[in-house]
Amino acid sequence: MTDKELAKQIVNLVGGKDNVNSLIHCVTRLRFKLKDESKAQTDKIKNLEGVMTVVKSGGQYQVVIGDKVTEVYNQVMPILGLKVDDDTNESASDKNTDKKSIWNSLVELLSSLFMPVLGPLASAGILKGILVLCTITGLMTEKSGTYMILYAASDAVFYFLPIILGFSAAKAFKTDPYLSAIIGGALIYPQMVTAYTAGKSLTFMGIPVILMNYTQTLIPIVAAIYLLSIVQKYLKKIVPKQLKGIFVPLLSLVIVVPLSFLIVGPITSTLSTWLADAVLWVYGVAPTIAGFILAGIWQLAVLLGLHWAFIPIFLNNIATKGFDPINAMLYCTVFGQVGAALAMSIKAKDPKFKELSISATISGFLGITEPIIYGVTLPHKKSFLMASIGSAFGGAIAGFSSAKMFGGFASGGIFGIPMFIGNHGINASFIGFLISLVVAFAISLVLTLVLVPGVKPSKKEIKSENTTVTDSEIESPLTGTIMSLSSVNDEVFSTGIMGKGVAISPSLGEVYAPFDGQVVSVFPTKHAIGLKSKDGIELLIHLGLDTVNLKGKHFDTQIKAGDEIKAGQLLEKFDYQAIQKDGYDIIVPIIITNSKEFKNINILKHNQSLTHGDDLLEVSNNVKTDITNDTVLTNA
Repeated sequence: MTDKELAKQIVNLVGGKDNVNSLIHCVTRLRFKLKDESKAQTDKIKNLEGVMTVVKSGGQYQVVIGDKVTEVYNQVMPILGLKVDDDTNESASDKNTDKKSIWNSLVELLSSLFMPVLGPLASAGILKGILVLCTITGLMTEKSGTYMILYAASDAVFYFLPIILGFSAAKAFKTDPYLSAIIGGALIYPQMVTAYTAGKSLTFMGIPVILMNYTQTLIPIVAAIYLLSIVQKYLKKIVPKQLKGIFVPLLSLVIVVPLSFLIVGPITSTLSTWLADAVLWVYGVAPTIAGFILAGIWQLAVLLGLHWAFIPIFLNNIATKGFDPINAMLYCTVFGQVGAALAMSIKAKDPKFKELSISATISGFLGITEPIIYGVTLPHKKSFLMASIGSAFGGAIAGFSSAKMFGGFASGGIFGIPMFIGNHGINASFIGFLISLVVAFAISLVLTLVLVPGVKPSKKEIKSENTTVTDSEIESPLTGTIMSLSSVNDEVFSTGIMGKGVAISPSLGEVYAPFDGQVVSVFPTKHAIGLKSKDGIELLIHLGLDTVNLKGKHFDTQIKAGDEIKAGQLLEKFDYQAIQKDGYDIIVPIIITNSKEFKNINILKHNQSLTHGDDLLEVSNNVKTDITNDTVLTNA
């Protein structure tokens, strides 16, 4: 059963979306607040494939999923018609209103403006490039009907960009998207474009209008829609409720469209031209050096979200100058990643990694680099560095060759290459651009083959093949009193559904690393930590019961997901006394969530006080017949 199918069945069996007041999730379970719990078909939900059990506690109807809870939650929320904040896992009504940094706000704005249109822009740009290639090779003529129809399809998104961006900007600025599209349409209305082309002079109520051609522009419409959002907020306050439906849109058009032609358009168009001139001037000073630096750091910039600041520059250069040299220098970075990924697939001794890297390499040639970056090169940092070095040399060659992108936006891959052929056909600049791709690919491939070790099968896989494993010990992460898991007042833990383990009643509000390994997850509300040892043991430390409802209060994490940890390292502080005063059980279940992968889990201490760092559990795949069932939790 897929996550989406499971989500649909859960929603249906809890009584449908109309029976759900709200939904959050913790590290293991979906936590519904239902209008009427009697409508939920608990037995049927428990029997669903992918559901471990159902718990009713604290006014919540909790469907226990396990480690796939986030994926299922992400499928449930659209069915319920709710939005979620990825950082807090709360529905929109509970969303945290903490202030964002200026940079984060800018990145969020730019991504919301351009992310929805990047796909159409890239596909239309590729089609334009293919048409140029067809005319150069004589497969088509510009006067043929086939060419004219396909060119209309490729050019429409750019010509009518103010309308499309108007709709997109409305969502970013939380205003009327259809009114925004109309304003974009007004800026490129045929009679206004014709008046500009003919050099006519116009006035609005006696005020001279500076006519401009706003087709293919982006900054003027974004500024106009921002103005619309301000105007509409004011109008909604002063227009009587009974008249808002007609007069708010009417007055918005009467105010914003003239101001766009009189003030907003001319100013932003001039600024757009200045920006393009400034960028091209900087590029012209030392294009080879610029290409080397920008291409060398580009994939890192993408990882950090800094690339959103460049996308408006690419598009603005195309809109104002008809070409862009910056993306031409950066295009080779995709092929740098592909070269490194191919090298990693050649050297890999782990069959699973080899299969992953081969498929990622193929997708990289098509311009999809996420599988390469997140699955191949970034986890093996040295190969990511080799890809960046190869890309730097490719970018330098593109800069030296004065390579340019024409008439669109290329997102990467072999299908975008024709976009770098200009009206002059295949010339030295385009040949230099092709060389930049080959150089980035070849250098990254060779450096990775020579300098980066091949990926070997993980220890966990070797162990499963041999079924003989050296015992692994887990230290106590807390100071307190050890208790049996069965004494925990939560059946998800006490019955062992989540896995085998123990519980500790803490006497010190500090959590320490129980082994050398890695932090897999830190739940946003800080009440649960997922760890993985170097021996493949997956451990969940759950601080208290139902403490997800505290939303991070009384918890102070010292680590984040992805951190490497050493045994005895401080991971988190928590005020267990304050948690208890707030009415929550402070018992801490410590669960080996992949218990089924091990033959034995040996509890080394029983019903006694212990200090963090004391030996707590011993995990092994060896069958030990000399230990009693009270001491060993056997999965064999």
